Amino acid sequence: MGVVFAITFGLLCLAGLLSLVRLLLGRGTLDRIVALDVFITLIVAATCVGMGLNEDGSNVALVAAFALLAFIGSVSAARLVEKKESHR
Repeated sequence: MGVVFAITFGLLCLAGLLSLVRLLLGRGTLDRIVALDVFITLIVAATCVGMGLNEDGSNVALVAAFALLAFIGSVSAARLVEKKESHR
């Protein structure tokens, strides 16, 4: 079972690296917002995999709150960019 967790962590790290590249090299603001949202989602997923590896579910509420905060931040940023671009 440890092999499955290692492969999962490896793939999550690879996806995190690719989303960081997209965050740094993104063409527009919305690309960067989506890349940041994906990166935060990967952090939440890695935390959940780590909780599964340790068989400890004590951080579920913290992970849920972090995911909700990330979602609200992404939606707010996207709406702000949309309002700015409509004024141009």
